[in-house]
Amino acid sequence: MIPVREVLSRFQEYQPDLEPPSSSRQAEVALVLNRETGEHDPSILFIQRAASPDDPWSGQMAFPGGRRENSDLEAGDAACRETWEEIGLKLFPTDSVGRLGDLRGRHGGRSADLVISCFVYLVDTTPALQPNHEVSEIVQIPLSRLLDPDLRTSVEYEAAGGIRFPGIFLSKEDERVIWGLTYRFLIRFFSLFGHPLPPG
Repeated sequence: MIPVREVLSRFQEYQPDLEPPSSSRQAEVALVLNRETGEHDPSILFIQRAASPDDPWSGQMAFPGGRRENSDLEAGDAACRETWEEIGLKLFPTDSVGRLGDLRGRHGGRSADLVISCFVYLVDTTPALQPNHEVSEIVQIPLSRLLDPDLRTSVEYEAAGGIRFPGIFLSKEDERVIWGLTYRFLIRFFSLFGHPLPPG
């Protein structure tokens, strides 16, 4: 287990690797830790993206987030705005813990012209959340379950030529899988606490 105090302490000294400013498109996601499940085993909030033929990540498990817009003036503004729009959770500057290193997006296993930043927040509780049309479901998973080796699996991705990518089942009873970009950010998050996941 990873207690809240360890999360706060680690992010105070952590310096993430950030992509330099460029002409690349930019997006932000929010990794929201909820201490309501316990100070010693907070949970992470995930969304399941709604099914859509226009969405290359249709139906996948993800963090709330989306593309930066002109109205997003500061780093993290898009992550907060999208979290509010997608699930009705208002994040405040005092909820901010830090950020993980940036990642480049992939589509079909190829690097895309999209830089994604992941901002980490800690909340005491989550009110009655209201998913919008982009979200089919909201789930919260304790950190200890995400680290359970019995829940590790892999996903065959046809768009990448049938390559298999590592992932995590939501539970022993729920075979939906966290993989792809979200899994890659989980690798970075858990590596900070000495809990390596299989590389993606």
